[in-house]
Amino acid sequence: MSACAVALMMLASCREASTDLSLSGGVGSDQKPDAKSKPLVILTWDEYFSNEVVSAFERESGIAVEFVTFENLDEMEGLLRSRPSEFDLIVVDGGTLGNLIELRLLQPIDRASIPSFGNVDGKFLGTKFDPNNVYSVPYMWGTTLVVYRSDKISEPVKSWECLWDEQYKNRTLMLDDKFDVYAAALLADGGDINTQDETKIARATQRLLEQVDKLDARFVDIFEVREKLLSGECWISMTYSSDAAILAEEDENISYFIPEEGAPLWLDSFVVPRESTNQGAAHRFLEYFCRPEVAAANSNELWSASVNKKARPLISEKVLEDPTIYLSEEVMSRCRLDSQTSPERHLLVNQGLKRVFDRVREAERRPEVSLLIWEAYYDPKVIEKFETEHQCKVRITEVENTEQLKQVLSGDPGGFDVVVADEMTLADFVKLKQLRELDPALVGPGAEGSVEGLVPPGDPESRFSRPYLWGLTVLAGRAEALKGVEPSWNLLWDENLRTSILDEPNDLIGIALLSLGNDPAAATEAQVNEAAALIAKRFPDFTSHMHDTLSALKALETNQLDLAVVYNGDALLHAAENPSIQVMIPKEGAPLWIDSLAVTRDSPQPVLAHRLIAHLTSPAMSAQTANHLYFPTPSLAARQQVDPALLRNQMLYPETKVMERCAFIQFPAEVQRTVSQAMARLVSGGRSRSIAIEEDASGAERAENVQVGASVTED
Repeated sequence: MSACAVALMMLASCREASTDLSLSGGVGSDQKPDAKSKPLVILTWDEYFSNEVVSAFERESGIAVEFVTFENLDEMEGLLRSRPSEFDLIVVDGGTLGNLIELRLLQPIDRASIPSFGNVDGKFLGTKFDPNNVYSVPYMWGTTLVVYRSDKISEPVKSWECLWDEQYKNRTLMLDDKFDVYAAALLADGGDINTQDETKIARATQRLLEQVDKLDARFVDIFEVREKLLSGECWISMTYSSDAAILAEEDENISYFIPEEGAPLWLDSFVVPRESTNQGAAHRFLEYFCRPEVAAANSNELWSASVNKKARPLISEKVLEDPTIYLSEEVMSRCRLDSQTSPERHLLVNQGLKRVFDRVREAERRPEVSLLIWEAYYDPKVIEKFETEHQCKVRITEVENTEQLKQVLSGDPGGFDVVVADEMTLADFVKLKQLRELDPALVGPGAEGSVEGLVPPGDPESRFSRPYLWGLTVLAGRAEALKGVEPSWNLLWDENLRTSILDEPNDLIGIALLSLGNDPAAATEAQVNEAAALIAKRFPDFTSHMHDTLSALKALETNQLDLAVVYNGDALLHAAENPSIQVMIPKEGAPLWIDSLAVTRDSPQPVLAHRLIAHLTSPAMSAQTANHLYFPTPSLAARQQVDPALLRNQMLYPETKVMERCAFIQFPAEVQRTVSQAMARLVSGGRSRSIAIEEDASGAERAENVQVGASVTED
C-alpha cells in the first residue's frame, strides 16, 4: 500500500528541494507536449508525483502525462480489469505486484530502454514477488509506523502494543491492509512479520478481535486516518512514514515513531500492464525517473524515501534527517518487507481478517448513543459498563470550553443524544429550546437526594437535566512561586507572576468583581466596567493568556506558568501526582458551578439517551466517576461510596463556612448586556493586539532582511 495519499502540494513552499531540473540533460527545454501523440496514462495513488517533475518530463519528451487515481487497492484492481488497455504504467505495492504477475496482467520491462536502472539501490531489487525485476522498477519506499496526537497522549509506549491500550478506546484506528495489521499484531506479540506459524497467526487474529471488542477499533483507508487525526477524533493509529511527516507539518500536535520491535517496510514499484499500447512512452518515463536529480526532486516534495541511491546527495537535509524516512542501519535491521508467503498463510490471514471485519460489522450494527462532553470528563469503565449492559456503543465527542460546545451542537443538532452543560449554558439551551423534556419514568426523579443548593438556576425543577458533577473555580500555582502568599484573587493582578486565565470570559468577569469586593449577583454597570478594565490592564493581549484547564496545568508542571485559574478537581488530580502544584480557594470565595446532563431536542436515540443519563447519575456510577475524576458528586447517596480521602479534602468538599462564600456566577438582568459587551471588548481587543504584535514582528523581520540585503549588495 502506498504511503502518500495526502495533500502534498500545499507544503511545497516549505520544502528544501533545491534540485534544479533545468540542469539535467534536456529537461529544461521548452518543447510542448505533442497534441497528436498518445498521452502516457498512469494509474496511481492521488498526488504521488511532483507536478514540477512531471511537467519537466512533458517539456523534455513532448509526451503528455495523464493520471488516473485510486483510493485503495481494490479500486485499482477494478479499474485495471475493467479498462485493461487504457493504462501504460501502474504504481503497485509488493503484494499487488505478486498478484498481477500471477494473473499474467503485466508485460516484462525492457531493461535496455532504461540505462539509468543501475541507480536503483540493490536492497530494493530482487524481492520475492519479482526476484529478477522482470516486471517491476522500484519507485518509493518507507515504513508503516505509529502516529498519535501529542495533545491527547503525552508519551505512548514505543511499541505496537500501544495500539491495544484501553486508554484509547474509541480513539484507535487501524489501516485496512491485511499485511500491515497482521504485522502490527505479530510484532506486538513478539513475533515475526512473515511468520508461517499457524499458532502465532491465530494469536494475532485473536489480538485484532480483542482490539475491536475492547477498544472499538476500526479498520479504515489512509484518507480516513488522516482526516480523523487532524480533526482530533482519532488519537492514535497506524500510517505510512511519508504521510506521518506531512501530517506533522500540518499539525504540530501530531507525532510519530517506529516501534521498538521494528516495522513493516513497503516498496512501491512501476509496472507496465499487459495490454498497454504505449510502451515507448512508459519506458521513457521510467528512464527519466531513474535519474538522480529527478528522483531527488520528487522525493523532496513528496517527503518520501527514493530507491535511487545516486539521488541521496541531492536529497533535502530535512528529509534525510527524519529518522523515520531514511532509516539508520540499526532501525532498518528490524524492519521487513512483505515476503511471498505460502498459500497456507494467505488462507489463514484471509480467514482471520474476515472474522475481524465481521466483528467490526457486528459492532457497527449495535445501536449508538452520542455523548457531547468536556475533554476527559468521564470514567471509561463507567461508559464501558453501560455499553455492555445495553449492548450498544457510546460515541463520545469532547470539547474544551462552552463556546466550542455551543458551536458543535448548533452545527450538528441531530448528531448528539446527550450533552453536558454548565448551569449558564444549560439555561441558554433551555431558552433556545435545544433540549428535550426528560421522561421521569426513564431517567428517575429530579433533585431528590442532591446536595442542597446544587440545582442549576436555569432548570430549577429538573425538567430538562440531571446533575452530573459540580465543583469550584480556584487558583493553582507552583508552590515555590506562591510561598507565603495569601490565597486571593488579587494574585491575578501581580505582574511578577506568569499567569493563565480560563477560556471562559464570563467567569473571569465574576472573578474580577470578587477581587474588587463586589458580589456579581448584585453588580452595577459601573462595577462591571471597572472589573473589565482591571482585566484589560493586566492582560492586554487577553486571548494569549487564555487556556483550557488541562493545558494550564501542564504548563504549571513544566514551569511555563506560575499561576492559573482552573477547576478544583483537575487541579487536585494533577497535584496528587505533582506535589509542586498548590491548589487554593481564594479568601473572597469562588465561583460555584454544576454540570448537568440533558437529552438534545433532535436526539436520534432518545430512549437510549435517557438510559445513559440514568446510568451516569446513578449513585454507584456517580461515585465511581467522582473517584476517577476527583470532582465532587452532587448525589448524597453516592457519597457513601466515594473515597473517604476525597471526602475529607477541603478543596473538593469544603466546610460550610467556605461554601457560604461560593456561589454560581450570576449577574443582575439589567447589567447582563454590559457584561456581554465587556466580554466582547476583551476578546476582540486581545485578538487585535495579538495581530498587531505579529505584524510588528513581521515588519521588523522584513526591515532586517532589507538591511542584510543592502549590506550584501554593498559588499
